[in-house]
Formats: sequence, structure tokens, C-alpha cells
Amino acid sequence: MIPSFLLAWRALVRGHVLTLLLAATALAHLLLPALVRSDGTAAGWREMYIRAVTGATFAFTVVTVLVCACGFFAQERARFRLALTVVRPVPAFAVAAGKWLALCAAAACAYLLTAVLTAVRVPDPPACMHHYAPALPPPAETARRMMAEYLADPKTPEAVKKAPKSAVLSLLTNKELDRYDVVRPGAEMAWPFAPGLASVPGLTVRVRFATQFELRAPLAGRFELAGLCAVVSNNTQAVLDIPLAAAAAGAGPADRLRFANTGRETVMLRPRRDLELLTPADPFAANLARAALQMLATTALLAAFGLFLSSALSRPVAIFTSLVAVFVALMAPSVLVQFPDGLDVAAADRLGLAISRGVSLLAATAGEAEPVSDLATDTCIEWRALARCALVNAVLLPTVLLALAACLVRRRPLSAQS
Repeated sequence: MIPSFLLAWRALVRGHVLTLLLAATALAHLLLPALVRSDGTAAGWREMYIRAVTGATFAFTVVTVLVCACGFFAQERARFRLALTVVRPVPAFAVAAGKWLALCAAAACAYLLTAVLTAVRVPDPPACMHHYAPALPPPAETARRMMAEYLADPKTPEAVKKAPKSAVLSLLTNKELDRYDVVRPGAEMAWPFAPGLASVPGLTVRVRFATQFELRAPLAGRFELAGLCAVVSNNTQAVLDIPLAAAAAGAGPADRLRFANTGRETVMLRPRRDLELLTPADPFAANLARAALQMLATTALLAAFGLFLSSALSRPVAIFTSLVAVFVALMAPSVLVQFPDGLDVAAADRLGLAISRGVSLLAATAGEAEPVSDLATDTCIEWRALARCALVNAVLLPTVLLALAACLVRRRPLSAQS
């Protein structure tokens, strides 16, 4: 494995891939901030810098590593050197793993540089925050109960009752995610949260209210959690961060956040999307390091995917296939948002929806990590999420892809040159 790593690393250095990658990273941090405008605030500039600059370095590092991976085995095969590699007393998996480690090392250099430059260029960043959603039942569980009631209702159309149960369940699950709770003037509503949050200092409510016709309107209300409270007085259709402070008197339940609407407008919110409790986490630098590790794990998966394609296809075909696969994986969630249930979709489009669901399922673990977005919004990247991302994207899936690449490398070189 080590000789293969050294050979691949020398190829990246001699081919100026590593030099160009680091130079592009440095230029992005120097030039892009002057081309992208922010809203004039320090927080807006920081978010712009991270999304535009750090996001750009992440994007072209991924593309560079993927393209290089697609050419490693294919170029050796084209130059009649792959057969010489596999007949040596070295396992084919070790050869593939060495090349993969070299690509990961090049990406790690780029991410280390972008992390250092981001830490230097972003002044006085705030600490990141833990985000806690309401402790509601899983959407699929609620949707199953709704489906049983919906299908048993005699008013339900027969076409819906005859539709595939999976399509009905998907429709109801999406409706549950977007379900609004309505709080009328003078009314109250409460949502459960994990117990113990009320004792954490610096507790903040993040909420987004809406009105029936999505019009901006003044609102007034009061949040209460255990012995903490916060007064709301603002317009709707805006994300509000409201610090909770010790109440002068009274104490609500320790595990339920209560909101009392004291204004004249009826307000709504989606508890699964529009309501969170925030608690202080660790400094920006620690979150930046975790974001870099998540980016490296995603890049490691794509490097293994490129090597797998390179073991079976020519370089141009492997590059084209990999870019199409990445494009489909990026577009699949948007397609499923536009057509979440498939009940009213033409039969000719159902194949595309099935492909989108399959690709989305395969890329779920790789796509659930959003390091750039989390870093830009001061969302703490939890260690559990980082460990899951690293285990799946940088260990399990690459091991499978590299094993498949090793099998193909053993079969392909002699048959392709005979």
C-alpha cells in the first residue's frame, strides 16, 4: 500500500495537481471576497465569505480529486502499465487503497489551507450553537397513523385507496413535516423538548412565525420554559432569535416550551421546521475543524467512486459517468420535493422518480452532511454526526468501492490488451 501511495503522490506532485489545487485555494480566499457582496453587517459578511469562498474551495477540490481518480487506473491501462502493476506480489486492493490515500492526502492539504485562511480572514466569529428540535414523534410514525385513519374514512376517494401505500405514506409524511400549528389571539400552545435544557445557560429560542396569507403583521407573545421566559414583539415572516431569561414569577413545565399569543394576529408555525432551542457550544475554530473533516470524508467517498469507475472504464467515459452521477445525486432531492408522492405523475415520469428515490437513498449518508452551510450559520457540527459521516463516507463505502475496483483491475488489464 505504501509504495502505491508514494507513486500516486509523486504523480500528483509532478503533474502539478497539488500545486494548482493549493494555488486555486489561496486565490479563492484572496479574490472572491472582493467579487461577492454582503448585506453590510459583520454577520452577513462572515456568512458570505464562508458560503462563497469556503464553499468554492470545497467544490473545486471535490471535482479535482474526482477527475484525477477517474484517470488513475484508466491511464495506466492506456499506457500498458496496469498489467505490470497487478502481476507484482502486491494485492490489487493495496494498489487501489494507496492511490486513494494519495488523493485523500491532496484533498487534506487543500482543506487544511482553506481552514487556516478562513480562520485568519474571518474576524471575531461567534461560538457555534447546539440546535434542538421539538421532541415530536418521527414523521413516518405519525404519517402511518394518519394513513390508517385516512384510508378507513368513507369520504376518502377510491383512487387514493387503490394507490400504492408507499405513495400515500410519502404524501402524508411530507404533509406532517409541513404541518402548521395555529395560535389564535389569547390562545396558548406548547411543544415538548428534551428535559434538562432549561438548566443550560444562554438558552435561546429560534422561531419563524407566519400568518394565514403570508403577510407581514405585528405580533406579540411570550415564551415560557420552566423558570425562563422571553417576550416577542416583532414582525412575522422573519427568523427570530429570542434569548430566554429568568422569569420574575411563575414557572412552567421543565420539558415543554409554551407560547402565549398576546397580540391581535393569528400566527402559525411549523414545529418541525420553524422552532428550535439553541444552546452555546464550542468556539468557531473547533467547528471549522469539524467542517473540514466532513468535507474530507465526502471527498474520500468520491475519490473511491472515481477509482472504481477508472478500474472498468476509459478516462473520458469515467469522468463523464462520475459527473453525471454527482449531478443526479444533487438534483434528486429537488425532484422529490417537486413530486413527493407520485400520485398525480404521468406513468412515463414514474421511472425518473424511482431513479431519483434510489439515488437519493444511496447518497443519503453522503448528502446529509452540510459542512459549509452549518459553518456559515454557526450551527455546531455534532461529534456524533461527524463520526457517522467519517465511518460511512471515509471507511465503509470506500472499502466496498476499492474492493470492487481491485476485482476489476485484476480482470481488466489482460483482457483489454490481449
